[in-house]
Amino acid sequence: MQYKKFIVGINDDDRRIDRIIRNFIPDISLGDIYKSIRKGLIKVNNKKTKNDCHVQKNDEISIADFLLSDITVNKNEIINFDLNSIIVLQTSDLLIINKPYNMLTQGDSKSLDKIVQSYYKNNFTHSSLSFVPGPLHRLDKKTTGLVTFSLSLAGARWFSENIQNHSIKKHYKGIILGKILKTEIWDEYIKTEKDNKSGFHTVKVNSEDENGYKDSYTEVIPLKYGKYKDKDITLVEFRIKTGRMHQIRAVSAFHNHPLLGDTAYGAIEMKDSNQDFFLQAVALLFPKDNPLNLPEKVEIDLSDNFKEFVYKNL
Repeated sequence: MQYKKFIVGINDDDRRIDRIIRNFIPDISLGDIYKSIRKGLIKVNNKKTKNDCHVQKNDEISIADFLLSDITVNKNEIINFDLNSIIVLQTSDLLIINKPYNMLTQGDSKSLDKIVQSYYKNNFTHSSLSFVPGPLHRLDKKTTGLVTFSLSLAGARWFSENIQNHSIKKHYKGIILGKILKTEIWDEYIKTEKDNKSGFHTVKVNSEDENGYKDSYTEVIPLKYGKYKDKDITLVEFRIKTGRMHQIRAVSAFHNHPLLGDTAYGAIEMKDSNQDFFLQAVALLFPKDNPLNLPEKVEIDLSDNFKEFVYKNL
């Protein structure tokens, strides 16, 4: 019987063999994986092993050829999207992408996570048998800009830890209704609205801490003023410490300055624009001398559509 051999890398270190195989060959049932391990169709270091065996870096996993025949197409599948055109920064641990308008970060067959996973399979084929890159934070479908994906377990762990302790900062730019004349701090509490019958989840904002609400912190800096259909509008920079669902959109509306065009939160519609509203994640700030050797700041310019709107109206 012919076997294909794979060397365990850092992203599979100390993981159970059955879980590695389940991720590597997703079309095989868990029962069949257990049976294959018992029969010696899957070995570790040329020896039969047990389902709960934890493999170590540089161990050799041998898998019977016929078990792999069904995954050849999947491993080489290429989703028809030029990811390179929107990559802002790529390291061995992280991938930072400029997400386009009207694309889900995750959730369907054409979402950004599926595109990144396809890219990973076709460019990092020897990195890991089981590791699957995923978004480390998210943007709403109609929010554009910087979003980060993991390319290693070490990168995922470091980023998640530093997002939680607020060592990583996120800056956005957006167009709001009305005028804000000076920097403001919006310090509210947010709760996801779960009973929305349309399937679109909005959030509730409260000035008081109540059961089910989570704290949010948003710094709002006015940059430029203008008019849209005789209504005052302001280009602002949002600096957030927390990353609650719809945080910027919801707290802006709570302060009577909804994003222009964000009808879900009470704003007027922009019928002459190819975007419902303008909100873009423009910068990520990282701790100095971080272990992933990331720059202290990753920043992008406004999108072409955003620039055009600013030029015409502000």
